[in-house]
Amino acid sequence: MLLLVFAKHLLWIRTNADGGTTSYYYDDAITWIVVGLALLGLIYFLVSYYRRARAFRRQPRRNRRVLRNIIKRKRELSSRYLRPGFSNTIHAIGIGRLPTNNSYCIQVFVSDANQQWAVGAGALPFPAMYRGIPVVMIEIPVAEFLAAAIDEQTVESLPYSDGMRERHEVILGGLSGANTNLTNESGTIGYFCTRKSKLSRRKEIHLLSNSHVFADLQRSNVDESDLIMQPSPGEATSTRPIGSLVNFSALRFADMDQPNHIDAAIARLWTPCAHKPVIPMIGAVKGYVNKADVEPGEPARKFGRTTGYTEGHVFSIYLDIWIRYARTGQSAFFQNQFLIEPDSPAFTKFVEKGDSGSLLVDAKQNALGLVFGGMTKLPDSLQQSQTNNVKKIDSYGVANPISEVLDRLKIELLM
Repeated sequence: MLLLVFAKHLLWIRTNADGGTTSYYYDDAITWIVVGLALLGLIYFLVSYYRRARAFRRQPRRNRRVLRNIIKRKRELSSRYLRPGFSNTIHAIGIGRLPTNNSYCIQVFVSDANQQWAVGAGALPFPAMYRGIPVVMIEIPVAEFLAAAIDEQTVESLPYSDGMRERHEVILGGLSGANTNLTNESGTIGYFCTRKSKLSRRKEIHLLSNSHVFADLQRSNVDESDLIMQPSPGEATSTRPIGSLVNFSALRFADMDQPNHIDAAIARLWTPCAHKPVIPMIGAVKGYVNKADVEPGEPARKFGRTTGYTEGHVFSIYLDIWIRYARTGQSAFFQNQFLIEPDSPAFTKFVEKGDSGSLLVDAKQNALGLVFGGMTKLPDSLQQSQTNNVKKIDSYGVANPISEVLDRLKIELLM
């Protein structure tokens, strides 16, 4: 039997110059060795993929069919309510939970609940239901990107102002860092990652943050001047380059028909720079959670350049929202994001300007998202607002789902 399996087969016969012949044979053993090695490689890949999937993701939610229907209805409302000209106050729509029975609802976020909710609506009441789904109005200020020049006196007055704005010889997640071309601006180095590659060579370490932190959005291409400074160019302390921009998600402004999904960028960390894959007061990231498995109400925390460590909870999922970019005065439309409410009274703010790029992490040190926007100062009009039966949220954060960031940038978090 083995003779048949490992037999030799004549391939061809070559005639030599002296009139003789040379025979060439093919050995079946070579085929079996190659097949065996390929099979072992496939098994190793599948086992590794399964183990990573078990370690990095939660069990899928059981009520996906119910949620899929609500997502569909939310998109219908977003396509109407968030289109420019429909309302002067509605600027975001998401999915959350009712405080009464914890069932899903559609959340409509307005900047001022005292205004008419739609242009020309007059005294027409805000709809409490949409196709059998409860609709809740919530009052929040308009969100902005969080990498900008900030008032240091205001920051220093915060009771938990323990952000890391100084120069650090060992790079950690949560440190101050930004593109050298963003003069007087500050952002946060979120965490570390590697680019997905089929090559067996050692993967290079990259830094993860927002596009509006690591890139100059007024330019469309990456060039040799796109260096990442630590700390950020806007800091009072001395800075030095630690890496170079590799890739970033270009943002589209004033275009609802082509929504943005992520505001993320990666930069190659230069070899001489020491790094440690931890976030202060949080530790090392152990995995990540798929966008579809994040639930409203679950704990969320981050460490940012300005406010340091803060705690909150996921208030809204599948959030569609307009985000204002103070540097240009334009607004960008984002689809399917997370909104984070601070856990007051311990944390009156979840984010502040300069916290853009912070990694959002759950209670078990799994990455949930990448913070890129939010509201940092409650306007006087909302502070004095006395609207009855309308929940108000201030100092909230907005984050890209981390699974979306990983998929679109083709990267993996460093574990």
